[in-house]
Amino acid sequence: MAFPRLDGATPAERMESLYQPTAHLYDAFRENRLLHGRRDLMETLPLEPGCRVVDLGGGTGNNLEYLDTDRRERCARITIVDVSASMLQVARERIRRNRWHNVETVHANATAYRPPDGPVDVVVFSYALTMMPDWFAAVDHARSLLRPGGTIAVCDFYVSRKYPPDGGVRHAAWRRHLWPAWFSHNNVFLSADHLPYLRERFGTVRLDERLGRVPYLKARVPFYLFLGSKT
Repeated sequence: MAFPRLDGATPAERMESLYQPTAHLYDAFRENRLLHGRRDLMETLPLEPGCRVVDLGGGTGNNLEYLDTDRRERCARITIVDVSASMLQVARERIRRNRWHNVETVHANATAYRPPDGPVDVVVFSYALTMMPDWFAAVDHARSLLRPGGTIAVCDFYVSRKYPPDGGVRHAAWRRHLWPAWFSHNNVFLSADHLPYLRERFGTVRLDERLGRVPYLKARVPFYLFLGSKT
């Protein structure tokens, strides 16, 4: 996992080459030790009875472990969408093990998937946008999937702009340069434009900018939680 070999001509092929050897280990290392804030994100989702949720780039489905039984079962359907067949296999095993009757998986690109029965209530990106070359297109597509008033929920790594908007966190120069270079080795591309673009496309409901621990390192990596409303 520390020194992956990436092969493939397309982003989907490279994604599968990254995760196929390690999908069974993903939750134990990356999910539980590096990817911070997901519990907070999932616990604050506005899940009304009968709602439909789409987790774009949802991978192994581990996000759903952060929903208690009542909140999970009030959803009419939860759809995990991912381009990695290996990650979705882990998700299907999780669904069977937990007997989640209202959870399904779909093997598809986050910029192409469309629910068969129209707009949904909530779209989630959990540490997925930084893995998507066309992340801005993925955000636009997510907006098109949401009903009016629907919620987008995002948690991911990022770096601030050198001159962030009023009230925004400004990261030191070493963070703005080190972390994008360090993560890009694993095809994870931190951007200073995530938050500005999300705030442009959605009304801000919640925004937290934090620092999280990195295994085996003393330095902390910036990450954010964003909940927005389609207005």
